[in-house]
Amino acid sequence: MLSLWLALLLGAWGAALAMAGALTARVDLSASGERGVHAATVFTALAVGGLGWALAVGDLTYRYVATWASYNMALPYRLGAIWAGPSGALLLWILLLGAGTTLAAALLPRAGSLRAWTVALLALMLVALLGMVCFSESPFLRLAFPPDDGRGVPLEWMRPVVLLQMPIGYVGMTIAVIPAILTVMGAMGSTPWREAARRWALAAWAMLALAMLLDWRRRYGDADWALDWQWAPAHAGTAFAWAGAALLVLATSRNWRAPATIGAGFAAFTLALVGLAVRRSLGWDGVHDFAESAAGRAVAWTSLAAVVAVAVETVRAARGARGARAQWVAQGAAIVAAAALAASSTARSREIGVREGESARVSDRFGRSWTLSLEGVSKVGREEIISTVLAVRTARDGKSRGYLTAEVRSLYSRTSGQVLSETSLAGVSWGLLQDVRVEVRDVAATEAVLAVQFVPATTLLWIAALVAALAACAAMFTRSPDDPPEGLLSSTPDPEPAPLLAAAAAESE
Repeated sequence: MLSLWLALLLGAWGAALAMAGALTARVDLSASGERGVHAATVFTALAVGGLGWALAVGDLTYRYVATWASYNMALPYRLGAIWAGPSGALLLWILLLGAGTTLAAALLPRAGSLRAWTVALLALMLVALLGMVCFSESPFLRLAFPPDDGRGVPLEWMRPVVLLQMPIGYVGMTIAVIPAILTVMGAMGSTPWREAARRWALAAWAMLALAMLLDWRRRYGDADWALDWQWAPAHAGTAFAWAGAALLVLATSRNWRAPATIGAGFAAFTLALVGLAVRRSLGWDGVHDFAESAAGRAVAWTSLAAVVAVAVETVRAARGARGARAQWVAQGAAIVAAAALAASSTARSREIGVREGESARVSDRFGRSWTLSLEGVSKVGREEIISTVLAVRTARDGKSRGYLTAEVRSLYSRTSGQVLSETSLAGVSWGLLQDVRVEVRDVAATEAVLAVQFVPATTLLWIAALVAALAACAAMFTRSPDDPPEGLLSSTPDPEPAPLLAAAAAESE
């Protein structure tokens, strides 16, 4: 906890100096402010490391550890609990914001007013978040009487895809703030800014696209996936930040008027903050509750429509421009992914009851006959997590299509032996036109009730979303066709402070 207080003190000192340097156009004050931000980031990293150590060793004297970790969790999932709770996630976001501020400052000309104002505003945000952690959202609060074991994260989170999805989403939402500030302050000043802001926006867009892809993949493996499959990005708030990043990509790829550019920057900044907050608040009982609500569905489809509209406009603007070819591919792939997502919502489902050694027949939407045979039911696991695994052999029109493995995973109490939570994972046979999914509705020793689903276009969704993310990364290394040859990364400083901020500097003197 001491490192957090030191981080707050150094961050406040750095923010004050950075703001003074931006107002007075003094490079020495701005440089001192940057050093304060760097020091605050280092102490925040120490706090994150301390929380990770407490989770790794299972120190249940901390309320956060007792709430989000347990002894039956493997070490990677205990460390992943750093971002499971609100206070831990906020601490991680502060670390990422501090690291992003350091990187953004290193890539900007030191003598430019854009660097001074960017660092000053990011430092103010960093201090505000550190204040929240220190005064109201600390993950280092102690318990007077520690429990015998912690509650741990939900069983459905104990999968490798979650260990990737959640931190990637946080990184994407964090770095989306940087191009938003660059866009606003660059449009208000005279320093070349568009090229660097575009690259930051593309990086955020790619990271958020990858986080959404992993979120869809996680939900697709769950039973009852159809309840919120289309709204999965709303679970982690990435739909908001993704729409904002897409708006920034468009604003930095086109020479808009200053008011429109500034408005786009403010809108993207707001969407990034909303994305971070939606999963923890707004009155819903949880992320699934929000995703299945009318508001969650409206947000998901509105964001999807907005991104498609932005993609169409960007493709039209970049057509024929050699330098924007990768960006063209990224936005075009996003359109294909959106179409595949809409098509996947038309899945066909049927329930069948089979005994071990018996088979049942179902037909897909193309009129082909599928035969599913239950080959066996077995229980595997260790300690408190036991899985009931079903082996199902499939054949299409009499030709074998291999085996599917469906699973029901149960978490048992170490003391009472009762089931604490249960989750069902589907077995999937992948296909270019459609997938065949088998979910467990009920299972006994030698028989089971299975739900067989035929889902179109999901393979196309994975491919298109991955291509979009990779192409956006490639577009970071190409120059925008509308940008002048000299970019923000050049060493030429602007001769005077930003015009709209010069008056503020004069008044302060």
